[in-house]
This record gives sequence, C-alpha cells and structure tokens, in this order.
Amino acid sequence: MTDMALSKDGKDYTIRSMNNSRNLPAQVRRIHRLPIKRIVGYCIVLTLVAFIAGFGVFCRMVARGPGDIQRADGIVALTGGEARIPTAVRLLARGKGKRLLISGVNPSTSRRELIKLVPDSKNWFQCCIDVDRVARDTISNANETSVWIKKRRFRSLIVVTASYHMPRSLAELRRAMPDTELRPYPVTPHSVNLKSWWTDKDAMQLLMSEYVKFLPTLSRCVITQVRQGNGVFGGTRRCINGGRSR
Repeated sequence: MTDMALSKDGKDYTIRSMNNSRNLPAQVRRIHRLPIKRIVGYCIVLTLVAFIAGFGVFCRMVARGPGDIQRADGIVALTGGEARIPTAVRLLARGKGKRLLISGVNPSTSRRELIKLVPDSKNWFQCCIDVDRVARDTISNANETSVWIKKRRFRSLIVVTASYHMPRSLAELRRAMPDTELRPYPVTPHSVNLKSWWTDKDAMQLLMSEYVKFLPTLSRCVITQVRQGNGVFGGTRRCINGGRSR
C-alpha cells in the first residue's frame, strides 16, 4: 500500500504519494458569524420595540373607566391624588364593601380634615373607616393593606386609586396578597388628559414615568406568582387584572 499524506493547499486538498501528487478540488464552507456589535444592536432594537409596544398597552389600560363594580368584603383608597377618598367613601355608602381603609394618610392630617373632604361622612368615619398613617409609597400601601386584610379576614377588595396609578397598585397588592381578589375602581383625574395623552406633554411625561415604575413592580409580582406555581403567563395575567390567584 502506498503511504499518502493529506494537506490543504488553498482551496484544494493535495494528496501526495511516493510516486506522484494531484490536486482534488474541494468546497470549503465558510461559517458566517455575526459581529458582536451587530448582535448588541439587534438586542437594543428589539428591547426598544418591546418597550414602546408595552407603553402603548399600558396607556390603553389606564384609559379604561371604572364601570360598574361588584360588592367586595373591603375597600381600600390609596392616597396621593384627587377624588380618591370621596370616591371610596361613596362606594362604602352604596354598600359596596363592609369597611374602608384609607392608606397613606399624612400623620399630620386629622380625621376632621378627612371628614371635610366628603360632606355627611362623619358617621361612616366613626363606624366603618380605618386610617393608615404608616404607608409612604405604593409598596408600603400594599404591605399595610395586606395586614388590614388579614386582620379583618377579608377575601376580596375594591381598589380605588388614580387610573394611571392602578396597574402598579394592582401589581403591588397582588404581590403582597396573592390569595385576595382585587377589583379595580380607577378614578380619572380631571387634571390629566388621558383620552388624548399623546397631544399633552404633561400627560405623556406622567404616563411614561408611571410606566417605568410599573415594569419592575410587575417583575416582582410575576416572580412571586411563579414561585406559587402559576407560571409566567398566568402570573402576569393575575398581576395585571387583579383576579384571584387560586
């Protein structure tokens, strides 16, 4: 048998033997690899597209009106905007809940000052309204409301806050109260133009700011839901719409 050696010469393989040699054409496949910069660029573009699309969905969510609301065990009003407390007290007076928690009240604000916000509400404040002066932000609103819910042994809750604040509030409340049914009752502030926000610079800035805060809140809520076995998609749905987890 003749000994042969195999080597590559350009694009051809040369087979050399003891007596002669010949060139055999061979096709060499080139592996095209995307440059790192291009991959990073694609990732940035996809992230921007997802961010903008998510913002559009968020704006549609906050534009929804309250509509009719079913009765729940309790009602919580998250302070920080116009008409939230009067709206919650009126829901209580209509029998939509057994008790009302006003969460995030400034420690310097007295009950008398709160009563002045809603005419003829003194009896309701005496019998059926609790005031939380500990909460300072949406996270602590959710934590204090969770304590209140457990103390009262409530299983369902009407959430009253501004429409642009509702998605973040539901996600925080769902994180803190995974087994409580949440029923949103958004209040549309007159000072914010939500119907045509794209024409109003202040409204657009407000919505963008709230959207940026909403994203990490949603992530924390979804992680909590995944740990409970609800999955990413099921957990996301519950964090957004407030439905009962189980």
